[in-house]
Amino acid sequence: MTKSRWKLALRACWVVAGGLLGGEPALATGIPIGGFLPLVGIGLTDEFDDDFNFFAVPSSGVSGNLLGAGGVPRYDVALLDTGAAVSLLTRQAYLDFGLNAASPGEPDGYFGTETIAIGGATGTLTASINDPLGLYVNGLQGRTSASPLAMNNALLEGQTNTSTITLPAESELPNVVGLSFASQYATFIRADQPQLFSLGGKTVRTPSIEFKERGSGGQGIVRRAPLALNPGASFQQPPAYILNIEDFDLDNPQENPSVPTILQGGLFLNVNVANNGSQLNNSQFFFDTGADVTVLSELSALQLGYDPVLDTPDFTVAVIGSGGTKLDVPGFFLDSFTIQAVGGSVTAANVPVIVLDVADPSNPANIVPGIVGTNLLSGRNLVIDPNPSLGGGGASPSLYISDPVTVQRNWTATASTGAWTDAGNWNGPAPTVLSIVHLRNVASLSNQSVTVSGDATAWEVNISGDAVRDEMKLRVESGAKLTTFSGVNVEPFGTLRLEGGAVDAQYVEILGGALEGVGSFFTGSGPIPGQVENRSGRVSPGLPGDIVGTLDISGRFANGSDGVLWMHLGFTSSGVITDRIVVDGAVSLGGTLEVGMLASGAPIAPQLGQSFSLITGSAIVGEFATLLLPALAGDKMWQLTYGETEVQLKVTVPGDFNGDFSVDGDDLEAWRAGFGTRFSGANLLDWQRNLGVSIGAIAAVPEPATALMLALGMGVVARRRSGRSLSGG
Repeated sequence: MTKSRWKLALRACWVVAGGLLGGEPALATGIPIGGFLPLVGIGLTDEFDDDFNFFAVPSSGVSGNLLGAGGVPRYDVALLDTGAAVSLLTRQAYLDFGLNAASPGEPDGYFGTETIAIGGATGTLTASINDPLGLYVNGLQGRTSASPLAMNNALLEGQTNTSTITLPAESELPNVVGLSFASQYATFIRADQPQLFSLGGKTVRTPSIEFKERGSGGQGIVRRAPLALNPGASFQQPPAYILNIEDFDLDNPQENPSVPTILQGGLFLNVNVANNGSQLNNSQFFFDTGADVTVLSELSALQLGYDPVLDTPDFTVAVIGSGGTKLDVPGFFLDSFTIQAVGGSVTAANVPVIVLDVADPSNPANIVPGIVGTNLLSGRNLVIDPNPSLGGGGASPSLYISDPVTVQRNWTATASTGAWTDAGNWNGPAPTVLSIVHLRNVASLSNQSVTVSGDATAWEVNISGDAVRDEMKLRVESGAKLTTFSGVNVEPFGTLRLEGGAVDAQYVEILGGALEGVGSFFTGSGPIPGQVENRSGRVSPGLPGDIVGTLDISGRFANGSDGVLWMHLGFTSSGVITDRIVVDGAVSLGGTLEVGMLASGAPIAPQLGQSFSLITGSAIVGEFATLLLPALAGDKMWQLTYGETEVQLKVTVPGDFNGDFSVDGDDLEAWRAGFGTRFSGANLLDWQRNLGVSIGAIAAVPEPATALMLALGMGVVARRRSGRSLSGG
């Protein structure tokens, strides 16, 4: 396999986890940190040209044979990404489409011998170049089935004789339909027709997407932001792949391209940005539908008064890109951001942005000054028309932007409790999928709660109160599910409580509020995972009345530096119980872990050798900065250990610094590594006194059944830490 000397731009990046840092938490209401993810359905065919034509050929309606493993036509979901120079497939999609199997005209399948490096927001990776074929695409409103996914072939718009690339198996990126395809059509993104459905056990959330002829106008939208096509020459002819000159096959010139079908360039918008009295006017920012977050380069941030090295960020996030996941990317809130547009510019205030240097797709040796992410355009219909201006008159290349298509729904009832479904509790009809819901406490000096007792939908949900006596709580009862197109934001004096129910959202943010209960969270959109993030609030599995329980999270979980995770252990005559958080994705930890003790009747002391599984995930990243743990007798100490996929709290012997229930030389090394931060000279005395002591481990506490306990009693000790384990005695 040969590595190409080309390097392609793949700019997909989206927020996956993070934590709000310092000061008062900023309310999420308004411009979200993460925007929409435009997803489409794709099919592949056996259509290519073996007669020395290397340009992609437009095609409406499927005219070739659809590909799929075992000869069964296959459809899949892809991210529509105008920041990607090339269309790409995951390794699993490559196999599911049967590209590794023989096909008419391709006895060795569509496997290519060449590779290419692609770079983006978080680094580079090496991908395989596939032989040319047909790529057909349409919005997921055109699906005829979701189990398995099937598309209406008559509605598919295509591009035959196009060479895609295949990602390595370890890549986190999804399938991507890139600018090499999107540049040939006007793309109509319809937020007023949101698609919410289950596919492969995951909820897909995407606007409807239609592909129109370039130059066909704004589909009734008047506001038009001029687009710059840079460099212009890249958009003046169809994209093409490059044949393999070094290993040329005269009879099959399409075999083993050295470069896939690409469009090396980008779409740019003119913007004005202001912050703290500084301004960037008439700047060209890259427009990338694969970025759900707005980005500033380090230089642009500096010009706006924010130094990403010296200044404390308002928040940090992790982003996924071609090079994997990049952690602790700093972010802050801009005073204003304006997209210049004929027919009325679009201006937003208090705009969250992240600071990240990304290569300019039109000039990869340099950094783009910024990226306009989809969070700035959430809830609006859009038409992206990259029709080149070739002297024929008419509108220039444009992004058409509608007014918001969502509606505001405010809770207006003053009673202490109320039902979500009761229209009389709102300022209009009960919420629908296009409703941005504001659950604000409107009672004077009285707490309020809203109950979801069945299935409910909304575009976005925001929960907040005014003070300790003016709290607002959203309760999701057993068997009920709240589904949102976008996110759920739990703000100061707001509480989201699961009482055996479920929340299905693109993301869940705790911004000064509380999340508690027993139940399930389903996050993300289709193949792209979402997250539950405790940026500056409290997360507490279990329910009042000392009911311990488990919060199950599909996606990722992050506890930020200002977040508190509050969990309980119970030692009773009938057994041992504990709260748990079970995550099927990665877990990012920081902030504070507080552990309380539950007791029924006379408390039973923790026993040496006991282990409590508190958190599980596909990967554990980071550690708690502060631990608040119950007091123990002097012959015992707590040890919090971080495994690759599990966080455990153990009861062990003082001096057992690595939590293996044995005091030996390994613990001395752990003490040395943590001396001055986690451990002190007194801890060394513990190690000396107990050197050689070994105890048997008691089986780890399993996931609890829901149990009702009575009195809550606890004493706590605090420790500051930064290492892999911490003791408390």
